[in-house]
Amino acid sequence: MAGDAKDWADEDRPADLGRRRFLKTTLTMGAIGLVGTAVASAKSILPPPFEFKGTVDDKFRYGRPDNPSLWFAPLAGQPVKTSDFALWQGAACLWRQTFDDTGKAIPGSGYPAMVICVDASLVKAPPEFEPHIVRADVGGVPAAFIALYSRCVHFCCKPAWHVQRIPDTLHDYVAEPRTFLATDPATGAPDPQDPIWCLCHNSQYDPVTFVQNVHPPPANVTYIGAQYVHGPATRALPSIPARLTGTILEGLYDPDEGGHPEWYSAYCR
Repeated sequence: MAGDAKDWADEDRPADLGRRRFLKTTLTMGAIGLVGTAVASAKSILPPPFEFKGTVDDKFRYGRPDNPSLWFAPLAGQPVKTSDFALWQGAACLWRQTFDDTGKAIPGSGYPAMVICVDASLVKAPPEFEPHIVRADVGGVPAAFIALYSRCVHFCCKPAWHVQRIPDTLHDYVAEPRTFLATDPATGAPDPQDPIWCLCHNSQYDPVTFVQNVHPPPANVTYIGAQYVHGPATRALPSIPARLTGTILEGLYDPDEGGHPEWYSAYCR
């Protein structure tokens, strides 16, 4: 996938829920002290929090990249379909967007995600995650569609797939990416693919190798994700379990269906 770092990367430190609660309490108490003064009312300084009201859609929908040359740019806002992809193609998406009564997407709703079409023969995952990997033929080749929460576990930048070639100086891997085993389906010749790359700090993840990890305290969330192969990340990039409705890809949020809502809701929001 071609593009530039601006399309994907915007750094934001992980959420600290304890600190957030402390700040909320502090601001509330400060607002009480302002009531009745000539400066302003607490209401004018602290407006009610914005609440999303509408219908949440579990479909993945293509994002709206700044770079119009990206292959999925003309599909922005449309549901992601397996029939749209070529092998090793990926797209930046939004998942679980909220739509109002007129069917219009509410700005700011949804989780950043990416969907990548990979060679199914290279996918390695825990048995419990296998049912959540969508498989379909792409150009006569068995493919798998991998959905990932697009927030780097290091400092919450948005990692990218094939924005540009990863330089050799960043090939000092803690585990060899299995994407390097890819071959050209027409000729069988080696066709190694770079792993997912977070351009902010050079963390890298293998989108065909899934492992179980635990996000450290205070979250302590167990999850399955794409194995990290290059630091500073030290954990996997969280997966989004997927299913197919016709040719449309949907993500699963419910933990009983393999989702990780505590991670999606609390981490990097």
